[in-house]
Amino acid sequence: MMTTPAGNPTGPEPIEMVEPIIELQGIRAAYGSIEVLHGVDLSVRPGEVYALLGPNGAGKTTTLKVLSALMPPTAGKVIIAGRDVTGSRAEDLARAGLAMIPEGTGIFPNLTVRENLRMATFTGKKLSELEEAAYGRFKRLGERRGEVAGTMSGGEQQMLAMARGLATDPSVLILD
Repeated sequence: MMTTPAGNPTGPEPIEMVEPIIELQGIRAAYGSIEVLHGVDLSVRPGEVYALLGPNGAGKTTTLKVLSALMPPTAGKVIIAGRDVTGSRAEDLARAGLAMIPEGTGIFPNLTVRENLRMATFTGKKLSELEEAAYGRFKRLGERRGEVAGTMSGGEQQMLAMARGLATDPSVLILD
């Protein structure tokens, strides 16, 4: 509440309208002839955290695939930071700051932890910077840096997937 110099309330503070960072408008998607998304609308503003909840087969992963351009919608619009990106390529969205960490692990199981992190150097960051950030967040990865990722526990593999996703310093982070 704002107050005057004398300490009298002047009413509620003005509401600041912020443009959504993510917007889905009427999204429909299908696997073959079977439509699984029937007009999904979603709006997420900067700094907000959203969770899609529902039973298996409810369309959570499909929604995230459409959002990250891993699957094309059959109808509707995907808008990121005010820009219609419907039909964009996943790699273009990734370069623009969208990071998707898929269900499961999303790592290269035949590469070491360090080699998996090296795969994120396309952002222009040095491997040493990526390793410092990753091992700072996830101490266990530092202990396992030379280990083949596929031999690690599921939790350690998930740490590696998170470290790779965060290495890009994304504007939007999507976790499936």
